[in-house]
Amino acid sequence: MRELLLACHFVLLPFSIQAQGTWDIKDPGNDRAERCGECMAVLQGRPKEVQFGLFADENDDIWFVLNYPAYFDQLFKRSGDGIAVDLVPRSRYACGDAPPVQASFHKGDLLKPVYLPDLKRIRKDSEVGSAWKVGRVPASAKKEDFELNLVILRDRYVCYYNSFYDLARYRWDLLNMGLYMDTLTYGGSFDTTRTSTMKTILRRKALHFTIPFQKNKSEYSPEDLKPLYDSLRLTDHTIKRIDIEAYSSVEGPEARNIELQQKRAQSIVNAMQSFQKPGIQTTVKASENWVEFLRDVLLTSNADLAALPKPEIKKRLLDKRTAELLEPILAHHRKALVTLELTRKDGLAGLSEEQIIRQFEQAIVDKNVARARELQNTVFERIMDEELPSTFLDKLNVPEQREFAGLTNSRIAFRYFEDPRDALEAYNALLELKRLLPGDAHVNYNLCAIRFRAWLQGAAITVDPEQFKRDIEALRGMGVAEPLVKRMLINHCIIMAEAHIGAGDFAKKDENMKYIFRNYKSIPMSNTDHLSLAQYFASYANYDKAIDVVEPLVATVYADEDPLFYYLNLTIIDPNKTKTAPFRGILLNALNKNKPRYCGLFDTFGKGITFQLLDDPVLFKTYCENCR
Repeated sequence: MRELLLACHFVLLPFSIQAQGTWDIKDPGNDRAERCGECMAVLQGRPKEVQFGLFADENDDIWFVLNYPAYFDQLFKRSGDGIAVDLVPRSRYACGDAPPVQASFHKGDLLKPVYLPDLKRIRKDSEVGSAWKVGRVPASAKKEDFELNLVILRDRYVCYYNSFYDLARYRWDLLNMGLYMDTLTYGGSFDTTRTSTMKTILRRKALHFTIPFQKNKSEYSPEDLKPLYDSLRLTDHTIKRIDIEAYSSVEGPEARNIELQQKRAQSIVNAMQSFQKPGIQTTVKASENWVEFLRDVLLTSNADLAALPKPEIKKRLLDKRTAELLEPILAHHRKALVTLELTRKDGLAGLSEEQIIRQFEQAIVDKNVARARELQNTVFERIMDEELPSTFLDKLNVPEQREFAGLTNSRIAFRYFEDPRDALEAYNALLELKRLLPGDAHVNYNLCAIRFRAWLQGAAITVDPEQFKRDIEALRGMGVAEPLVKRMLINHCIIMAEAHIGAGDFAKKDENMKYIFRNYKSIPMSNTDHLSLAQYFASYANYDKAIDVVEPLVATVYADEDPLFYYLNLTIIDPNKTKTAPFRGILLNALNKNKPRYCGLFDTFGKGITFQLLDDPVLFKTYCENCR
């Protein structure tokens, strides 16, 4: 049985049941509270972790799946209680002037209902729940894509109608705690959206800034950017990479706007390249700035523009007076968002491998820890840049003495960052190091951080959760900053919530979730942290909390693509959000950043979220304007 990846969208439609094609199903009419009250109480009172869904297997059998089978007996008690499946075809949503009109409680072909006596006959159980056979896909339905909607019946009365959307589930991770080398260094974190690991250490400096574009200026020279280059103090660094997102204001033909922005952005790259000899990797993306236009125009006398389709907005902006009135806001929409990835220039660039080894050995003899650290850091950088093999570190021997313990600590961290899959080896090495420096803040911090990984990976170590919590809190007395301690305590709650849910203790799980939600805003959070925490809350069906975590990242052109699309996964089902102008701006921002990914949201369940999103007039219009 496949794992449950389903989120439910409940729809109770006020339509009368027509006799044709509805089998023996009945309409509760004005007696809905009496006929369906008990059923609705069970559905509304179930824990968020209890999820259900429908799927068709390779033999075309349709199954109702429930991850906590005990709730089946609460939903279905009498012989007239059962399930019907509404098979909805993709062709229902062909683009036109408006979404299809729904005239009955079901949208497609209503399959024959299956009642409790028959449900009990065919059941399958697995580690993730149980499944009951509720029908079979007709041969005629397989000519096109389709989706399965759920109808729950009580005494043959329609009490619940449910479509499903496929919330993209990514593997969540702990908040990134980093490890102390010379300073706190972040790396070795899992990429939660692509299930691969980052093998490089994120020590390189990244600068983010905005360059406004003047309306009639299409190119930028080195002289234009020299003051910016100097102000960023880049003389001690080499630019490894430039990423530019260039935005035009929305008036005028889209193709011309994008071409102009690409030309402007490339001129920035060329100007920055002139300041150094090594080549710079670059990416340039250009689009129209709809997200800020739809937000800012609401504050003007032309606020009605926010409700119009894109072609109508462009037509209105052809009017000279309208364009002049809006020029003060349009001027702020023409800009480039520039990210520079930098690496510090190697002060030991002229040293050969043999010279590094000899000078390191001499620094150890002289007990010159600062020089030894400088040489070791140079080796780290060259390994990251693939100029040296990782095994070269083995040629730099560090004595097991207190004064050199910092070098060993940095090396353990570096080795772990290279391959974070084996936390046990790093954990044992840090335990040995702790014997030399029992009260050292950096060693103890790293030991706690690695213990989390070993614990999460199920490594062969014994973790007493309460003692581990005390060890984390003891870091305060060693001088570790409070936000770092609190970050670890949040991670402790993340893992403990997993343990409590495994034991079926929902109350204790909720206590840990409340602590996480109450405290995460008090610590510095990267975009990756926000995304991972949102995915964690969503994994327990705490969608409101997940939205709260990721929402601050998305309502701007500066939004990163992955948090932006994850936010859409969480919110696009809500018509109260989609009908607002700011949300439409977010939709168009996602469209600009990755059109295939945006249009894919409306693919068939299992490929996208669901094509039934197109019941929403706003989503229908946006999709048909941009994706068909």
